Amino acid sequence: MSFPLPRFSAFLAGLLLFLSQSSMADPGDLLINYEYDAANSFNQGVAAVIKVEKGRPQTGLINREGEMLFGPEPNTEIHDFNDGLAPVLKDIRWGFINTRGEKVIDPQFSKVMHFHNALAAVMKDGHWGYINQAGDWQIPPRFTQAGHFHDGLASVNLDGLWGYVNKQGDWIIKAQYQDARMFSQELAAVENEQGWGYINKENQLVIAAQFERALDFSDGLAIVNQGQDWWFIKADGSALSDKRYDKVLPFREGLAVVVKQGRYGYINTKGDEVITPSMDNAWSFNEGMGRIEMDARVGYVNKSGKMVIPPQFKWGHSFTEGLAAVTIDYWKYGYINKDGVMMIEPRFDDAQPFHDGMARVQSQGRWGYISRD
Repeated sequence: MSFPLPRFSAFLAGLLLFLSQSSMADPGDLLINYEYDAANSFNQGVAAVIKVEKGRPQTGLINREGEMLFGPEPNTEIHDFNDGLAPVLKDIRWGFINTRGEKVIDPQFSKVMHFHNALAAVMKDGHWGYINQAGDWQIPPRFTQAGHFHDGLASVNLDGLWGYVNKQGDWIIKAQYQDARMFSQELAAVENEQGWGYINKENQLVIAAQFERALDFSDGLAIVNQGQDWWFIKADGSALSDKRYDKVLPFREGLAVVVKQGRYGYINTKGDEVITPSMDNAWSFNEGMGRIEMDARVGYVNKSGKMVIPPQFKWGHSFTEGLAAVTIDYWKYGYINKDGVMMIEPRFDDAQPFHDGMARVQSQGRWGYISRD
């Protein structure tokens, strides 16, 4: 029996559509089998994994198809990627690899930091300097300690004192401080004999040294400390509000965790308490949801302080890519959406947040990866 051409074309199109749909991964589908003894989250399309063979851990790097791009090799560590490169430790020396698993900078340094703004601080022969992404010295090693470049400057230590250099290695602010943090929003926290304050790039002390601790500015606010009190200040040095807390976390998505007498709450960037400290625990907001804990149960609040998913989980992670890994009994983990609906049924011994459309999950002591879509 033969089909008329139009009907056959429609049938073939439908068959191809069915096959393509059936080959697509659904949420929770196992994309990379349970074959690793340890595994990191995917970052820039790759993930570091570990297999133990004959009692020795072997570290490798896989892509989203589960193909081994690097290794696995013994006596090796791979850290997270930043600016397209990741620190890799081989035996006792550090180098860098790219997301194709290629060693672009051979292991030769005793210590390294991640690349930021195309430069990385590295230590060789007991001194810190900066290299570019080709592995060439941008600033030869001569510092006792070194930080990341940010806003065009990096804090460095020379013979026990801190100052700032530019990307050519020129001193912009000569070493003179007991400690120094990175520039952020044109200000940097520095410590002198009076305590911590803030300078601008002309080395003018624009916020007097008066704090026991001072952190970087972000969204126009910075965390400072005096005695048992922690609070936020503005760029002019004035306090965000008259309230003081036992602990605060940096603002994220316009809200910050604050702690008073062991109770957790949230404030907004005006200093108003969106949720008065009353919870057993709280974590920074992510994707518009705050993870909280009450009576040993995890739930979630929105930015207005409304409890949108009541505390009911023995444990839960923050939301990423629209889902959060949770467990009701510590035995099996699944994933909920922002309405609290279980989208991926609990069947994992452990489950971690989604990154790059994949999440690492554990079954019977081995790690694999599932799909988000």
